[in-house]
Amino acid sequence: MTTPVRAAATQRAAAAPARRPAEGDAPRRLRVVPDGALSPRAQRRRARLLVGLVACVVVAGLFGAVFFHVLLTQGQLQLDRIQTRAAAEHARNERLRLEVAELQSPERIVAAAQQQLGMVPPASVTYLSPSGSRPAGPPATKPAARPSAAPAAKSPPATAPTSSGKTVAAPSRTTAAGQHAASPTPTSAPPATHR
Repeated sequence: MTTPVRAAATQRAAAAPARRPAEGDAPRRLRVVPDGALSPRAQRRRARLLVGLVACVVVAGLFGAVFFHVLLTQGQLQLDRIQTRAAAEHARNERLRLEVAELQSPERIVAAAQQQLGMVPPASVTYLSPSGSRPAGPPATKPAARPSAAPAAKSPPATAPTSSGKTVAAPSRTTAAGQHAASPTPTSAPPATHR
């Protein structure tokens, strides 16, 4: 019995067309791999690392751009505050300059001298001549300047001739009316002797 069964099986096998091997059953071709070559799994891992690294660099670049933008905005705000403060200080400086100019005006000084110190303008001003000769007529007088006029130039100190012919400044004294007048007695110094 075994022989007829075997003979039937061989006949069936001969009658059936030749079967192709499945793709998974096909023998793999072998190739020579150079030294340092990576397997496909290692190549995929390396590609994933590269993509992750590029993503980290892009994210870090975005964070850096945002950080620098924030720094620039803060710097601009600080600059605006400083410019506003500088403009306010400039305006204050101009106000103070105007106030100083008003305080230095001759009209204000004369008014303060009259009101706070009780000073009055002189009725007349007498000018003395520095030369040794006396004027022939009465002393020349000039009416006093009005208080609203510009400040008068400083009058020269009163002088008187000495016995040696030199002119010496005489001390002035204040009269009851508040006027300055030259001392009537000239100061004389003895002539210096040289050997």
